[in-house]
Amino acid sequence: MVSYFLGFHNASVGISKIYGPIGNKARYFFYKNQLNSVGENVFFPFGIIFSNKDISIGNNVRFGPNNTIGLVDFGNDIVIAQNVHFLSGKNQHGFADKNISMINQPGKLERISINDDIWIGANSVILSNISNGSIVGSLSLVNKTFQSFNIIGGNPAKIIRSR
Repeated sequence: MVSYFLGFHNASVGISKIYGPIGNKARYFFYKNQLNSVGENVFFPFGIIFSNKDISIGNNVRFGPNNTIGLVDFGNDIVIAQNVHFLSGKNQHGFADKNISMINQPGKLERISINDDIWIGANSVILSNISNGSIVGSLSLVNKTFQSFNIIGGNPAKIIRSR
């Protein structure tokens, strides 16, 4: 009902500011009713903001504080540290036409997938899919998809080693 009056994004921003255990429960019930699907044992901490409600989340997903989530689907068994930003692909902002200011140029939203058994380090930016069993090091910019069971990191991310 709140998102009907405020709009989903504004409601997400508002509910992100409720502190403590009450806030965690309020966010869980809000997103369970607003998103496409939310599995069991999903933790929505203080400061998490969703910009799109066309999102699915599997089981055993722990978001970190101050995550921002675009058009993303999450699998199962995922740990995400604080300040991780999931954008709606790498083309969500346009800039090709020099006669139109960048803020007014259309972009293209792309759905990205975060598969199963993933660990994402703090302060990372995710623009592309993340394959099963991957670890993303802190401060990484993931702008392409890598094969499963790799540890990736850096800006732009590259394979550090297999796991």
